[in-house]
Amino acid sequence: MTHPMTMPPAPAASVLQGVYAANVTPFRDDDRFSIDVDAYLGHVRWLAASGVTGVIPFGTNGEGPSIATHEKRAVLDALVPAAGSLHVVPTVAEGNLPDTLDLLAYLDDLPVRAVLVLPPYYFKPVSAEGLRLFYDRVLAATRHPVVMYHIPKYAVPLPVDLVTGLPAWGVKDSGGEAGFAEAVHGAGKGVLVGTEDDLPGRLPTAQGSISALANIVPEQVVALYRHVREGRRAEAAALSAHLQQVRAMTKEYVSAGVLKRVAEARHGHPMGTVRPPLEPLPPSFDAAAAAARATTAPTG
Repeated sequence: MTHPMTMPPAPAASVLQGVYAANVTPFRDDDRFSIDVDAYLGHVRWLAASGVTGVIPFGTNGEGPSIATHEKRAVLDALVPAAGSLHVVPTVAEGNLPDTLDLLAYLDDLPVRAVLVLPPYYFKPVSAEGLRLFYDRVLAATRHPVVMYHIPKYAVPLPVDLVTGLPAWGVKDSGGEAGFAEAVHGAGKGVLVGTEDDLPGRLPTAQGSISALANIVPEQVVALYRHVREGRRAEAAALSAHLQQVRAMTKEYVSAGVLKRVAEARHGHPMGTVRPPLEPLPPSFDAAAAAARATTAPTG
């Protein structure tokens, strides 16, 4: 007999809950590494058919900081009308306040589910008060729920007191520091887990996850989420161990490149290359073999 784990109710009437794919961006191998919008939409349709709740365009795995604002608008103009019931939560990571506000103003005219907002990341360190001034203006500028983006590896870390003290929906926690998500959850805010090293341990204090691996094994990430929610601990542990092996495989090269090549091997849509300064995968990379490794069902 299984006993369901206690999962927190999502704030704001379940605005965000479930598995969100940190979807990659297909770039053509031309002089400007232009975005292949048709391939982008094909990949998203496959993700939707695989059971994910939503997609997170232009995040870390989507190479968001390498994409111009006008390119993001062009993609979203095509993506949002085609999304149907799929949640679209664009990442806003413009590096400065004016461009952030401009993109938020554009997004206010679109029926996106929420916005994921990264603070400006060049100047370090910055004070909690400086971050508050930034997010105060973000929150005043949009009608959409705001998910604050905590990713200390690449950006400015967000203090817990800042996240809990502002009227944002909550946080994407890509730091994984002990007690961070628990404190945010305890304050009644939402949490989306942004690391995949211990999903069975982290999901009980979160509304869902934002997953890079969902680009290549979305059905497995969705199954893991359901195992945790429904208390199937043994199944969750076995699947999590397998996903850790898949995660390690994606980090043997530039992870965004691996995700694209393996996704292409799975569904056939041309996923292109990465945009400089990221380095493309070597010709020797065997995407079909990697896809076979990723999709092999865990045993035990």
